[in-house]
Amino acid sequence: MQNRLLILILQTITLFPNQEIKLELSNDLSKKIIKMSLSNYNGDLIVVAPKDENKNVTSIKDIQNIGAFSKVKNVIDLPNGNVRITLRGIKRVKISELSVGNEELIEVSFNPIENPVYNLDEELAYSRKLKELVSKYVGLNSSISNSILGIIKNITNLSKITDMISASLEFNFKQKFKLFKETDYYKRSRMLITMLNNEIMSLELENKIEDEVRLKFNKNEKEIIIREKIKVLSEEIGLGNDKHVECGKFLEVIESFKIDEKIKESMRSEVKRFEMTLDSSPEYGSLRAHLEFITSLPWNKSSKEESDIKKIDDKINELHYGLSQAKESIEEYIALRKKKKNVPSPVLCLIGPPGTGKTTFARELAGSVRREFVKVSVGGLNDASELIGHRRTYIAAGAGKIMEGIRKCGVNNPIILIDEVDKIVKDYKGDPSGVLLDILDQTQNKEFVDNYVQEPFDLSNVLFILTANDESKIPKALYDRLEIIEVAGYTVFDKIEIAKNYTLPRLGRNYGFDHTKIKISDNVISKIVEDYTRESGMRDLERKISSIVRKTLIAGLEDSVTVKEADLVKFLGPVKYRQFFDYPLEVGVVNVPACTNMGGCIFKVEVSLYTGLERVISTGSLGKIMQESTLVALSYIKANAKELKVDLKKLAATLHIHALDGSTPKEGPSAGMGITVAILSELLGKKVPSYYAFTGEISLKGRISKVGGLKDKIICAYNLGIKTIFIPKDNEEDLKVIPKKILKSLDIVLIETFTEVYNAIFK
Repeated sequence: MQNRLLILILQTITLFPNQEIKLELSNDLSKKIIKMSLSNYNGDLIVVAPKDENKNVTSIKDIQNIGAFSKVKNVIDLPNGNVRITLRGIKRVKISELSVGNEELIEVSFNPIENPVYNLDEELAYSRKLKELVSKYVGLNSSISNSILGIIKNITNLSKITDMISASLEFNFKQKFKLFKETDYYKRSRMLITMLNNEIMSLELENKIEDEVRLKFNKNEKEIIIREKIKVLSEEIGLGNDKHVECGKFLEVIESFKIDEKIKESMRSEVKRFEMTLDSSPEYGSLRAHLEFITSLPWNKSSKEESDIKKIDDKINELHYGLSQAKESIEEYIALRKKKKNVPSPVLCLIGPPGTGKTTFARELAGSVRREFVKVSVGGLNDASELIGHRRTYIAAGAGKIMEGIRKCGVNNPIILIDEVDKIVKDYKGDPSGVLLDILDQTQNKEFVDNYVQEPFDLSNVLFILTANDESKIPKALYDRLEIIEVAGYTVFDKIEIAKNYTLPRLGRNYGFDHTKIKISDNVISKIVEDYTRESGMRDLERKISSIVRKTLIAGLEDSVTVKEADLVKFLGPVKYRQFFDYPLEVGVVNVPACTNMGGCIFKVEVSLYTGLERVISTGSLGKIMQESTLVALSYIKANAKELKVDLKKLAATLHIHALDGSTPKEGPSAGMGITVAILSELLGKKVPSYYAFTGEISLKGRISKVGGLKDKIICAYNLGIKTIFIPKDNEEDLKVIPKKILKSLDIVLIETFTEVYNAIFK
């Protein structure tokens, strides 16, 4: 450290050791001092105060003999020409000699000041007393930040504590410099204790006087005075009583409602309460918001619906393909309403894989019957208040999704779609499915009470339509009140029809071109379905067609363009999927249809036997039920080894069963027959045709039992090129809902016992 440095004179600021201050310098001399300090003195300088702030410093007698050895930490040149610096005090020094240079820069010699050594116990006592007084002072003075308490909390050095307190508290310049000049920190501590005690006594007296004045000023008198002032001022500028006018409008709207008199009276009381509430009251905003909400509800307003069944049927068929059962239910309900006004509406639940048009159907149905449409998504919903509203005592309370939707659409008879009802979550926040019971039940929803509205609202005129992907995950109590309509996946024929008559025209409207100029034949659409999509719905197919349309439009659509099969690789890239019969024929491999919440699918079951311990290994994300089906199949084969011509010695080995596409979980009682065929194929060394598929559960006695989701499975099998499918005989009645085109194209074999399967394949 150098013993000669430049000085910076601060006239009204005291810089203590360990303190940082920010200054904005405007005069040239100060800026020159900072520049020279950084270039010649490594940013070091001495900060001093003048003895007389109005006199120029020319000798050592003009400045205080105690200064702060400091460090320039940061320098920023400002756009206005000033310089902003950050100074940090390091230690006190005694100035011994001063010299003034040619550029009016003052350089001083200095010596460090050594702190005396005192008893540690005494230092600790002083430290505790100072911290106690500072805590009390900060508690009384609201303008002081309590950050000083955190700063000095863990400091044990008494000298440092006194400097930090002196720098942080609201003492005047003379008091602060007096503390700075005192180099003996024991004396400095005693000075601080005296000053803090005086400040605390002064603050306590001020607070006592303020409390006494406040008590004398009666609250009611203050309110009366303020009210009168507001009234006089309002009349003076011609505003009148705006709140009175607003309350009158609320009452006028309430009187126009044709509702129960008790509900009206409750609303009138709410208006009166609002009128009596001061604008400054915390309750004012919530009362006003509540009144605005309940007076904007359509208590009596209904939309006039279309009653001509023929027009409705033509319109909905024009807008939406399929879902004939749902269309029939709605048309029956509308026909009955023509005869009797208060016929309870059906609560339809459309269950099927994604992309099959469930949500679209509800929206287009609303347009066909000329009703408003509201969509409420409950997927992942775990808070019942989202449906039934929050109580008004809560901050930011609001109505539930049902009442909010009705308010926005402006009528009391909309079509409300409750989407993804199978994904409702029940946890500590409540059970939303229980609230749905009140909303959907015709015997209860005539007087549905939302927690926020707090008045009964008639929901019986609302037509509710629910959607779900997985029937098994709909809460049982809710399921009992629904009219279930299964929406199966689309066949290739359906997809061709939808693509030509719905998808292409819609893309034409969206992209602004004549859709008849882009011609895609049935064979090309079928090829896209077979080679580029594996779904029950239409979304992926629509994306592929949209991609073809975009590429065609970018290339330029002047005349008609015909998309050929050979163009698909150019438009969509390499073929994504192979047909099942394209795979090489192998022993121990069979096709098993399955039904997931994404629709029907087919996976391959592979079986391998190898020398080792007699055990069964199951892989491919098989669930517990399918693992049990494997054990049942194995037990059946062992018990009937002679009839099946199986060598039991071969089974004294490790049997590995794998379901391809291991990332997809597989569960359900319908794969037993396919697993048994796969094991026998491996044991007998006979290959099973790759265009065969097997669905059905096997019992220990070889009985083939009924399965679910047969329509989705058969449609998927047909779409993927399967030619023959073995199904339980108990499912024969389910074939009536399968399109006749598919039944003519598939060889469906009805099975009662596994012996029939064995005779058909292995004998």
